[in-house]
Amino acid sequence: MSTQPFMRPSIADVVTSAPWASLEVHLDGLRDRVDASLERAHGLREAYREELLSRSPELAEQVHRPSRSALDAAERLLATGTVAAADGTVDAVPLLTGSKIQVGVVLVSNRGEVVDLVTRIFEYELASGASSATDFFAQLRTARSISNLLSRAVMLFGERRLLRDHPADWRMIHGELMPHELRTGAGRPDANLPPTFDLVRSYVDSETFIAVSESPQDLDILNAAVLLEPGEYIVIRSMVETLSVFLDGDPTIGTVRANFNANDERRFREFIASAGPEVAVVLAKAGNAPFLLECHANRVEEAVALFMADALWTRGLPSEGSPMAARAFPFHIDLADQVARTLFKGADFRAFVEARLAMVGADTALFDLDPRRTRS
Repeated sequence: MSTQPFMRPSIADVVTSAPWASLEVHLDGLRDRVDASLERAHGLREAYREELLSRSPELAEQVHRPSRSALDAAERLLATGTVAAADGTVDAVPLLTGSKIQVGVVLVSNRGEVVDLVTRIFEYELASGASSATDFFAQLRTARSISNLLSRAVMLFGERRLLRDHPADWRMIHGELMPHELRTGAGRPDANLPPTFDLVRSYVDSETFIAVSESPQDLDILNAAVLLEPGEYIVIRSMVETLSVFLDGDPTIGTVRANFNANDERRFREFIASAGPEVAVVLAKAGNAPFLLECHANRVEEAVALFMADALWTRGLPSEGSPMAARAFPFHIDLADQVARTLFKGADFRAFVEARLAMVGADTALFDLDPRRTRS
């Protein structure tokens, strides 16, 4: 096998091998060129899977499928128990003084065949906090960036707390159990990290949770995904590794060290040591697309079975895995997402705030509005 390092092509190499062409020439044969690329990619995937398994037979032993009994139990839970999921939307309208934010959260739960929807909405003004004109203009740039981070953190924390407080046998979270915005402390680690740790700890103590992330970009995860067929899963790490990389950084994947003071870093490391080993990070495929799950390390098979059943069985497909599934993502989370985007449209909130700006005065509106919003 060749060990020559991959040499990235130069701009000249790319343009020479695929020269500029007119639109008419480009469209001629486009379908054949795209089909050839897709067939080549599919062929390489199958070849890489076979190569990896032949070179490392122990990898095959790490790939699992939920047992039929676990899938049956998940189907019974969906049919007779209560599974809840949450998703939300946030829209921040930038103003000179900070941002006006609206956060909407939808909780979806089933009681057997009955589906319940609960909506919660939160509206707040995030001010810059400047005490003088000098402070105001000095803080203007950072105030807006912090407002965006904080508004996202408010939504994510709200989703997870409302879902935790909702009665259910199992809970499904859209995204990571402890997403980036909450890990950072959203500008105030001393105040924001302790309640975040407590919230995550409450999920870990319950054991009956699944956090599902879409579109994993990590190269190691995508490599592992090559090994999986629909209906299979593999435990790739614990939350210890996930949070340690965030805290310490990893130059090999381009992440930098978190910027905490000594006290906040100490508390973060204590939390990792306490809760991290109890959360497994699992790569799973109900269909052809891989998704990342976080669940309790002692309930992996149950969690994956529920993921499979909610992604497939609720849509009329076999819960063992189906290459024909177009979405293969949990129905409860999808429903919460669709309802949230329908009921809490950020564009409507933004339009309302901008309309009120115009009513206050045209000069005020034109000063506060993003110039791109005034395009005809």
